[in-house]
Amino acid sequence: MIVLLGPLFYRGPDLFAEESLFKPALASSPLIKKAFSLIDSSREKIIDEWIRLTEIPSPSGKEGKRAEYMKAQFVAAGFADALIDTAGNAMAVWKGRPDGKKILVSAHMDTVFQQVDEIKVKREGGILKAPGVCDDTASCVNLLWTIRALKAAGFDPANTYYFLASVEEETGMRGVRTFLEAAPEKVDLVVALDGDLGELSYGALGFGGGRITFRGPGAHTMKSRGAPNPNLALAKAIERIYGIELPAEPIERWTIVNIGVVKGGTVQNAMSQESSFTVDLRSADQDELDRARNEIKRIAAEVASEEKVEVEVRLNDGARAHQLPGARDSYAVKTVVDILMFLGFPKVDVNPLGSTEANVGIEKGILSVNLGRTTGRNKHSLEEEADIDGIFLGQKQLLLLIGSLETK
Repeated sequence: MIVLLGPLFYRGPDLFAEESLFKPALASSPLIKKAFSLIDSSREKIIDEWIRLTEIPSPSGKEGKRAEYMKAQFVAAGFADALIDTAGNAMAVWKGRPDGKKILVSAHMDTVFQQVDEIKVKREGGILKAPGVCDDTASCVNLLWTIRALKAAGFDPANTYYFLASVEEETGMRGVRTFLEAAPEKVDLVVALDGDLGELSYGALGFGGGRITFRGPGAHTMKSRGAPNPNLALAKAIERIYGIELPAEPIERWTIVNIGVVKGGTVQNAMSQESSFTVDLRSADQDELDRARNEIKRIAAEVASEEKVEVEVRLNDGARAHQLPGARDSYAVKTVVDILMFLGFPKVDVNPLGSTEANVGIEKGILSVNLGRTTGRNKHSLEEEADIDGIFLGQKQLLLLIGSLETK
């Protein structure tokens, strides 16, 4: 078999340092057959609940109604002690044996749509359309139906599973961070549910973006010849920033920059007094991130000196890149790859470029992976779409992973 890992191809599982836990025979076990049967027979119920949950607005910091719904479903599934914690996360704990692993499975409830007070889902053929329908409502649905399928199949876990419907992933991952910092016992593995099905990330992408602002005295066009010009400084800085050499490979050092928003001036016949642009800087490697950020700062200062304008540089240095040694070759990555190939994905995108709740686990030294939930388009827009069929594969992916983890 061929597995796509970043930009390279590797043949067969024997090259990996750890063995995959997945065995195809697991899919024929009574437990998984019963669990899959519930998923297959509940197709319309799953879609209906997906629509219903999507239509509960849940912007970051205002997830309360969706949290109450998730908690109620956890209780109905048999977790009488399900709760909403101090951060606002809804959580159910499925206890295993004392010597079993402690595994966090998280899906975030929040969406990026702060001003959307009413949501109506449109179903068109095999697609659902609505803001937040994919990111990350689909994962919340996967979480609920995985639990229900395991309950119906009589699952008796060896591991302890913390099922978390989390808050504020889109604005800093406060929910999962709060959980991990207050966890009652050491967590051995974090499984985050986010992104497109068929993708798997095992590393934490670092962010070094922000805003650069140039300021000058301003002047009418007739008085502008030779005067300090913030717009000219802005243009020069953008051109030079795009000239910074940033590695595209190896994938573990992948770095990219984008200038997203440009502002400057208020009227046509006067010089700008304040001009700014945003920088989106991302890297899988902290050294590359630091190097690029320092280059951007140097360029901004250099241009400001040349054009005799003031400059303010505000670049984030808190979201650091993290890579765990051996994570790419770990049992967790190998197991998910084998499961996805079993489910019909001939190529699996495995990369260290994660920007999900798994990042928090990686930052804390915990082996962490992020799994896709379904496929979709136009995420983070009002035209967001999700493919209906993918969500059932997403649930089966998670069921097979949990079943496989029971053998570790």
